[in-house]
Amino acid sequence: KEELEQQLDRPMFRPRSMREVGDERIEEKKYEKIAPKTGYTELDDLILGWVPCHLYTLSGDTNVGKTTIACNFAERIRSQGKKVLYFALEPENTVVDYLASAREKKHFKELTDEDIRFEDENIQIYGKDEVENLQDLLQIVRTSAIRYDLIIIDHIGYFIKDKANYIQEQANTLKELKWIVKQMKYAVLVIAHLKKPVTVKKNYIPTMDDISGSAAFKQDSTEVLLVHREKMTKDAKDTRLAPEGILIVAKSKVGPNGFMEIFFSDKHGRIMDRT
Repeated sequence: KEELEQQLDRPMFRPRSMREVGDERIEEKKYEKIAPKTGYTELDDLILGWVPCHLYTLSGDTNVGKTTIACNFAERIRSQGKKVLYFALEPENTVVDYLASAREKKHFKELTDEDIRFEDENIQIYGKDEVENLQDLLQIVRTSAIRYDLIIIDHIGYFIKDKANYIQEQANTLKELKWIVKQMKYAVLVIAHLKKPVTVKKNYIPTMDDISGSAAFKQDSTEVLLVHREKMTKDAKDTRLAPEGILIVAKSKVGPNGFMEIFFSDKHGRIMDRT
């Protein structure tokens, strides 16, 4: 064997046995059983909740409500007594408005100071002032002393400044995140933008191919979620979106692809489903 390795100048490869693969799958199924729920029954049926060791991508058109959805996920995990770490790089401090509105079921204008200052230690937030660059973010995730049930990165493209090489830089980041979630047994939700607006296309529903740097997200994400809403009118100058939308599971490691209907309001941050 050693002589053959020297001749080939590379190590010998061997397949894993059925028992080895079976042991790994049994371990994966344990994590699926303890995963905190998303809080949306139809979505839980598709992705089984936020499974440790999974890297989730959430994408959609500009202003479609990605942050709103992420905050609803965070609030529903908090209500289960689970812990969330939220990197609010784009929404910054306004993230607490979305969280409070989703929690209290109030319109934004009805929120009190007590509502937005609510603290039970189950949601912790980093803004761009605390996280100067991408390596800081990755270091925080790697070295955290707290066991988080979901880490939300809103959004992944915030720190990527090199426009010429952003696709490769983003792909490298996803590779490292994928390694971290597997080693640290975290569930991480990454928010990503689309390449270009799709609401200008009549009746067009985005796919994974529309995500900026799509190849990396398709390859390294265990689950890919896409949110879509139609325009209110056909007027090109009217940017309003319909309150009805769909959340599409375009890729899932643990179940079938599918979608659920969701309902938005411009006046508050709570997102409802049909249940």
